[in-house]
Amino acid sequence: MKSFQRNTQPAALTKPHAIDAPLRVLVAEPDTSSRRLICALLQCNAETTVTCVEDSQLLSAIDETAPDLVIVDVHSPSIRRALSWEALRIEPAPATIVTGFDPSAVSTFASNALDFLVKPFDVERFESALDLATAAIGQARSAALPADSLSHAEHGAEQGRFAQRLAVEAGERIVLLRTEDIEWLQASGNYSRIHLGDMVYLLRQSLKNLHALLDPNRFLRVHRNAIVNLDHVEEFYLPAQGNMFVRLKNGLCLPLRKANRALLRKILKRPFIA
Repeated sequence: MKSFQRNTQPAALTKPHAIDAPLRVLVAEPDTSSRRLICALLQCNAETTVTCVEDSQLLSAIDETAPDLVIVDVHSPSIRRALSWEALRIEPAPATIVTGFDPSAVSTFASNALDFLVKPFDVERFESALDLATAAIGQARSAALPADSLSHAEHGAEQGRFAQRLAVEAGERIVLLRTEDIEWLQASGNYSRIHLGDMVYLLRQSLKNLHALLDPNRFLRVHRNAIVNLDHVEEFYLPAQGNMFVRLKNGLCLPLRKANRALLRKILKRPFIA
């Protein structure tokens, strides 16, 4: 397996706790087709650095690069009999995605991972797993931020807490928005559109970064370009066939990708959301 690294800057010189720091991904995927798909999709994001390694290099690479996300095959000799990264005496990454051809081969290690991708998987399925990983990484970074490094988008939030208000510029005004009043958020390049009733505010913050500042008990990413406030959701429509969508109380319907079906059911069954 060929090893490469898109960013040659040593991990020690990066900002591991910064909300906007590049996402560092370590890939140990022996299947050529799966590895090519994973790397091709990750390389499309300028905010992501990717390192591919052989299984024999996996544990040492984790120690050396301190990745945010590890993607590894379930049958990797390095983890096959392990219960966790800690059991291997490895500082765990904020997120782990495990891959495998046999869905019944989920090990104890894999069951503790953020997601399990059954090969061959498609673009949407991988992006759904990546969305979960990005949210988990963002939340870990947000919780680790020192109090004096919070941006204006984190107004009112303290270390270990989620944002209660967002400060947005509207012409010559700065408007303070209570996050509980936000109905949904929409990606717009490096900006996010915040929807409150008939009003739409533009915040210079990517949806990925903004998601990390919001309480996961209240805000759920239902699509790569949309986050909804569960307090403003009327229903999720998940037919066995056909298009899925989420309907807000204001009547707005937002699409759900088919690959999100199982993940969405899993997330909504969590006790803190139910």
